[in-house]
Amino acid sequence: NTAVFLKVFDDMKQEGKYMKHDWTIKVDADCVFFPPRLRTHIQALKPARDTPLYLKNSDPSYLGAGTHGFLGAIEIFSKRAIQIYFDNSDGCAKFLGQNSGEDGFFKGCMDALGAGFMTDSNIFVPNHDPAICNQGQYVAYHPMKFPSHWQRCLDLANGCTTCGGPLDPPVSTVR
Repeated sequence: NTAVFLKVFDDMKQEGKYMKHDWTIKVDADCVFFPPRLRTHIQALKPARDTPLYLKNSDPSYLGAGTHGFLGAIEIFSKRAIQIYFDNSDGCAKFLGQNSGEDGFFKGCMDALGAGFMTDSNIFVPNHDPAICNQGQYVAYHPMKFPSHWQRCLDLANGCTTCGGPLDPPVSTVR
């Protein structure tokens, strides 16, 4: 899926709207995301302005050390990191290739270009059960692959414990 994301980032560069914001966030469609929570998390990290960096978003133990704490459900880059990527995107594509997932590509590219990182392992915890969405310390919840699960997660995160009907499919059948 790396080629698809590279095209999206190329389109984003051409449009230029990213320049109006301090951060660029890529979120998967099956990820329930709360921007105000991310703002609070970033403020708590106190990143230096005009610094190229990305946020490692999870504890590496969740899916193994190979993820290095950076999972593609939600990817967070400072404006300066995105600018450096755009200045060097062809080199990253040439030398890193497009055989990994986009998260591996972007992490590898950012590291190769000298972007720093900060870690917030409470950005999200990989968990397909919408019940995790009761835990308000997270910025995002992933994967919520079914519409009823996605909606239940949103409802629970917003404090509605009686919203919605049965989950389809039931959580016990999802792996």
